[in-house]
Amino acid sequence: MEAELKVVIQMKGDRALVGVQGTNTDPVVEALPAASLNDVLAAVPGILARARERWTTSPKNPAYQRPPEPPAPPRPPAAPRSSVPGKPEVVRPTLL
Repeated sequence: MEAELKVVIQMKGDRALVGVQGTNTDPVVEALPAASLNDVLAAVPGILARARERWTTSPKNPAYQRPPEPPAPPRPPAAPRSSVPGKPEVVRPTLL
C-alpha cells in the first residue's frame, strides 16, 4: 500500500477527470462521462486498480527526449569579393 495516495476529481459539464497519484509515482489521469458525483466516485476504485497495475511495471512516465535539431537551411552563395581590399568590385554588363 502507498504511504500516501492523492485522488483529484474535476467535473465540468458532462465530463470528469479523475487523477490518482501514489508516493514516488507519476499521476494516472482518466476522463469519463460524469452524470453525477456519485457516478464519478463509484469509478475511482477501478481507476485506482488500473493505476496500481501500471505502477508495478512503470511507476514513472518516460523522460522527455527532445527530437534532434533539424538541419540548418542551405546558405546562399557569398557575393563575389573585390580583388582590391576595401574597393567594391565593378560589374560591367556584357554586350551581345
